[in-house]
Amino acid sequence: MNDGSTPDDAATPLDHDLIHKTQRATRLTMIGQIAGQIISLVVIAQLYHLVSPGEFGLLGMFMPILLLIRAFGSLGMDIATVQKKGLTDEEASTLFWYQIITGVVLTFILAGLSPLLAMWFHADRLMLVGVVLSGTALLYNGYSQHKSLAEKKLHFGRLTIVRVISLIVSGVLAIVAAYHDWGIWALVVQQYSELVVLNIGFWAIEPWRPGKCAPLSDMKQMLNFSGYYTLSGIFFAVGQNLDKIILGVVFGSSPVGQIWIGYYTQAYNQMIRPVYLLTSPVTSAMLPALSQAKTNRESFSAMAASFYRMVGIMLAPCSIGMLMVGDELMPVLGGDDWIEAGDLLSMMGLMIVAQSWINITGSLMSAAGRADLLAVGAFANMVVLAGACGAAYFFAGQHDPELFTIDLAGLVTLGTLAVCGPYLAFCFKSTGVDVKRTFRQLAPALGASVLMGAVVYFAGWMSYFLPDAITLAQEILVGVIAYLFFARGEVRWLWRQLRGMKPEENIHTVVD
Repeated sequence: MNDGSTPDDAATPLDHDLIHKTQRATRLTMIGQIAGQIISLVVIAQLYHLVSPGEFGLLGMFMPILLLIRAFGSLGMDIATVQKKGLTDEEASTLFWYQIITGVVLTFILAGLSPLLAMWFHADRLMLVGVVLSGTALLYNGYSQHKSLAEKKLHFGRLTIVRVISLIVSGVLAIVAAYHDWGIWALVVQQYSELVVLNIGFWAIEPWRPGKCAPLSDMKQMLNFSGYYTLSGIFFAVGQNLDKIILGVVFGSSPVGQIWIGYYTQAYNQMIRPVYLLTSPVTSAMLPALSQAKTNRESFSAMAASFYRMVGIMLAPCSIGMLMVGDELMPVLGGDDWIEAGDLLSMMGLMIVAQSWINITGSLMSAAGRADLLAVGAFANMVVLAGACGAAYFFAGQHDPELFTIDLAGLVTLGTLAVCGPYLAFCFKSTGVDVKRTFRQLAPALGASVLMGAVVYFAGWMSYFLPDAITLAQEILVGVIAYLFFARGEVRWLWRQLRGMKPEENIHTVVD
């Protein structure tokens, strides 16, 4: 880079070897992520039957605060680890110990806040839950540096195995605890056991161990980068969790309110599931790949555009599909107790692809060294979502939890859709990615998804009197077939990317 912030303007040949490694890394991680999400779906379906919506709602009151505090957790140092070339052992050790110290501090902060949050939400049970969950802040930071170093080496197969094992172990333990009527504590067991397995696994697969720290003067540039990244993470965390916090404040004191908080948070979790399904492997490969390609403008721009196109092809149909079938999915997973959450999921489903593009943009900006502008964009995103939450409060008030929750879901969805386009354009322009060309590459998948949605609608209408599970399976099958037909050109392109072509073939497809 010329100025440390954007790719070089000089056109240089595509780095075929890097592109090939990136394709393989993305493919391996995606396979593992699919397996992990299937496991998670089976686990959550069992927990929906064993744990009441109110218990999920109680946890849902504390988790946004926990996630918001975690935004401070790594101080952006895990991203700095992957982004920086020539990272020394001393620098890695410094980043590790900073994260551990931060994790300890955040653990005490969360524990101290728990009584105050219980008073704020008027929910006495929340105090002990918060104190116990506070330790997850340290566990979350405990494996961050080892995970980042393994990602830097593109060891995605090993990372994926550890993640799948953690989901299996935590899921089994949570189901056993829920079967014995542990209620919310079964969900706490799930949180802890997953983090413990991740710590053990990531430390096992990455041989690096912390040692002597580097002088503070040598860390100035990385700390500056991580500071901006942390700021952007805080803005995103506030924007994406403010709706759940408001729900907790307004309705957390009543049993009915806690049930609707459970509906909202679990509908949101099901919406975000396909987002994480794809963006986790994409960002895991995207950040190290683009970081290595940032001095090669042509490779950087072509690879960045291909990542967004890949996400669009896979998640645009999920957005439209969830709009069509979300009201059937929740009762199929959890039974009649979760029917009301289905309508919320249908509305939220529309923001799946938008949220996915927003999520992976953090890797784009970080790889280009523009964490400062990432913070600007994150702040704008937060302002829009805060406005959506404020509008819901203004229109629905604080007397009817059902009306407020439905309005909140709709307005947050509209806010996310409204901010997505301008935010992407801002980030593309900031990093040297061709804005018009990249948006043109995203259009075919969106158009094919709309056509698919029309076909699914008629398929569902024709099977209206069938059981929900059969109707859902039929709609999914019809949707997949319809999308494969309408987006056949895009699907062929995606298959070539995931299959991993020989380096000499890439130049004709990555820049297509």
